[in-house]
Amino acid sequence: MLTVDITSLSEGIHHLDLTPSATEVDLDPTSFGEIQVGVELQYHRDRILVKLTASAVATLTCDRTLEPYDQPVESQYHLLFGPPEMVGQEGDAFEEVRPLRASDQEIDLTDVVRDTLLLALPQRLVAPGAEDQEIDLEFGAPDEEEQSDDIDPRWSELRKLREDGSDQD
Repeated sequence: MLTVDITSLSEGIHHLDLTPSATEVDLDPTSFGEIQVGVELQYHRDRILVKLTASAVATLTCDRTLEPYDQPVESQYHLLFGPPEMVGQEGDAFEEVRPLRASDQEIDLTDVVRDTLLLALPQRLVAPGAEDQEIDLEFGAPDEEEQSDDIDPRWSELRKLREDGSDQD
């Protein structure tokens, strides 16, 4: 879990630089590394505005070549922790308000950081240089005209059967 201790915060703006592991933010450690989170907390009496910038290096698989490659990703997100009466129901104006009670000692940023990084991934995964590579557009067995006659001699008897069968049609 990625939590921020708020017990020692005074009113005002606070900056934090966090380097959580992939498992701390519920991400696959084989797919995400070098995670860095810059957090700005604007703390006022009963609410905290969180502005975060999350960056990481994601190991992706190219859609074109099926080769793995590393891609840096970065995104920002803003979130308000406020009194429970500010927390809106689905579709309300205050949809992105999380509850903050007077007794809370920390705020949890795990799902916010995870979702921010996952949404930063490109939809089309193309490795650098993959657009320049040739891609086979024809698949399957070659046409009969293209087949060479230097086939293994053990198959010659089967070829005769096929040729005899096609004459009977």
